[in-house]
Amino acid sequence: MKHLTVTECFGSIPISDSLTRVSLTAAEADELAHYVSASGLDETEIIFSRYEVTFINYVGFIQLRGCSIEILPKVAGDDPAQSRRVLLRMLQRSGFLDIHESQAGWLQLEKLNLFEIIAYLFTEKISCELRKGIYRSYQHEDGELQLVRGKINLSRQLRRDAMKLPGVSCTYDEFQVSNPLNQILKTGLQLITARSRYFPTKKRATDCLLLMDDVTGPPLTLDQMDRVWFDRTNRRYQESFQLAKLLLRQSTPTASPGGSKNSSILFKMNELFEAYIAYLARNIWDQVTIKDRSHKLLVREGSTRGVFQLEPDLLVVNGQGKSVILDTKWKMIHSQRSRHGVKREDFYQMYAYLTRYQAVEEVLLLYPHHEGIVSSGTCLESWHLEGEPGKKLKVYSIHYEEEELAEQELRTMIG
Repeated sequence: MKHLTVTECFGSIPISDSLTRVSLTAAEADELAHYVSASGLDETEIIFSRYEVTFINYVGFIQLRGCSIEILPKVAGDDPAQSRRVLLRMLQRSGFLDIHESQAGWLQLEKLNLFEIIAYLFTEKISCELRKGIYRSYQHEDGELQLVRGKINLSRQLRRDAMKLPGVSCTYDEFQVSNPLNQILKTGLQLITARSRYFPTKKRATDCLLLMDDVTGPPLTLDQMDRVWFDRTNRRYQESFQLAKLLLRQSTPTASPGGSKNSSILFKMNELFEAYIAYLARNIWDQVTIKDRSHKLLVREGSTRGVFQLEPDLLVVNGQGKSVILDTKWKMIHSQRSRHGVKREDFYQMYAYLTRYQAVEEVLLLYPHHEGIVSSGTCLESWHLEGEPGKKLKVYSIHYEEEELAEQELRTMIG
């Protein structure tokens, strides 16, 4: 099956029927456009033209009938393996994916796409737990039995007596493997056996399914996944469950015009970048507030009701007691553009923070670094409020690929 790799924002996939191994055919492009629309993805961030398709803000994996597409973040050197390592680290640090550095090192990252990496981790974790024994729990059951078990269901039993039917209608608890947790895990394994192309993962998933052969029940909805809870009896399956939920929640299939099903595992880079920077900030400073909601822009006269809730990404108080707001923007700025290409609406947003947060001395706009920016970790642009030189707005870029360097740059920015 054809596999295409593209860099988010900086690259595009050609649409051509003559370059089939490195491009989407017109039919595949139509299939992708249908999937984007049917699955509710942001159509303003997946841009189709006559000759190419570009992905803005999305990273991850899309499975079509005849090909797969992998969207990776920009890294120096444009190395797909390095892009995957950076993406995995950001997912792990941000809480989107439970993975240890040692596990990431085992993977042949230059050969596996994001779906295969998550599938590999999931099957590795669940096979280890299943060898210790499948999880069993008491499940509520209703049925007609020959002998009384649990409690008699009086309303149903009266109807049976009226019809002179044999047996007793009972309500009881059954200790069994067919519980919601196992059903979710089994559904994740079935998804992997159907779609994985990596033999070790596929074989491990098949072996696990044999161990879960007695798990039965109707398919669970996404809402039911959120109602699974953990205690000391099933906590060892929690990591496997989180990976299964990630695969199932983000890979919800959508029927394509050809009758088959397309799916994806996609993340929005603006959310991932914001969560990653929050993780780094909390490693450095003790007083970090994420999404502070203590201020509104305006208050209606004669009441205390405010409008236009302000919600800066990070409110940081450094070791010297200096308050700084840090707002992340997963956008491409460039040193050759006026004001580095910072958008007008971002200036207005930062102005609102500077004026409403009286204790805040600086507001920082933080962008991802790339080769089009002169330097990383140093101030690119600086302004202050008219008449208030102590209230400043500054623009920085950060070298997010290397964690130690990124932390060092954050320390320099905020002090």
